[in-house]
Amino acid sequence: MQLLMKDRPLLEVNDNGVCNVIEFDLLPFGLRKQNITLADFIEWASNRTLSIGRSYAKEILNSLRLSQSNRYAVCKACRGLTLTDSYWIRQNEDDKTWKEVNLFENPLSLFITEISLSGKNAHHPLTMQMKKEIHTPELTTLGASAKGWIRHSDGLYLHKVGKYEIPASRVLSALDIRHISYQVSDNEDIDLYLSEERKQWIAGVGEAIVNSKLFTTEDIAMVTFEEFKIFCEAYELNPFEEAVKIDRTAYLQMQIADYILNNNDRHEQNWGFFMDNESGKIIGYCPLFDHDHAFSDYSGVLSQTTEKDITLFDAAVNAQRELRTDISELNSMKCPEFLTEEQWEQLLERAGMIGGQDI
Repeated sequence: MQLLMKDRPLLEVNDNGVCNVIEFDLLPFGLRKQNITLADFIEWASNRTLSIGRSYAKEILNSLRLSQSNRYAVCKACRGLTLTDSYWIRQNEDDKTWKEVNLFENPLSLFITEISLSGKNAHHPLTMQMKKEIHTPELTTLGASAKGWIRHSDGLYLHKVGKYEIPASRVLSALDIRHISYQVSDNEDIDLYLSEERKQWIAGVGEAIVNSKLFTTEDIAMVTFEEFKIFCEAYELNPFEEAVKIDRTAYLQMQIADYILNNNDRHEQNWGFFMDNESGKIIGYCPLFDHDHAFSDYSGVLSQTTEKDITLFDAAVNAQRELRTDISELNSMKCPEFLTEEQWEQLLERAGMIGGQDI
């Protein structure tokens, strides 16, 4: 079995479970350690697959007759292919090439998209060929909300249940903080994947399907902070200090964004860095993404992106003291779609707490 970057073998796991490194500098950051063991490889591969806590994860796995508890087996079944990077796993009997299997270019198994967005597989019975050639990013797309990848004429888009992405995107644009832009999905985009009943249910609970364009490519990958942290700890480096060194401004802007949005979901897989696949080196921060748990209605939310246990407010005050981010654009905005007036007033109050005083 081999781990590859496109068609470049990086690591080989022999029949005895011994891992032989072929090209260390291009390995995933979570595997860039001395004396890689089979357990290390299994942990890395398992962490690539969807959590059973994701909406409709059980339905996705059941449709493909895959284990709900063995994430490593799921990873091997789909070759570990993801839209996050260009790594994949090739078994000894597999003769496929990157061009034949990669998700960036090849047609996706759209019946899985339907299940991932609606929980139902009404039109496509499973065949042995489908199971043998699983070709979907849904098994390696992380996060908890219902979501699915759909290819449009200009690229791949992630459609998800998450109305708060819309106002978060508007606010971050006003603050001139780099982020992934979201828009409400058109009916023509999702009619093939959602029944009328499902669409009515989404609207009835006050939610919406939104989408954003894929921000990685075959040549530029994402490294989550979770994986970066594993790398740093293997070499006794402080991951937070190293993250600041990569781009201090981007790191501090994240503190300001999360406080103003009152985002309680910036866990270690929800931020990270871009990696150049040719060199294996980190080249900067990813734009901020995944804000469907923002605008929480309680104060004192703890930061998940600082080394010390401090609140989002304290982290933002420290960041604003240095950056002096201009928040005046927020005061001229109208309440964005999907926010209540109360939520908007709370946001403006938070912004004023760090931008309207001499700190």
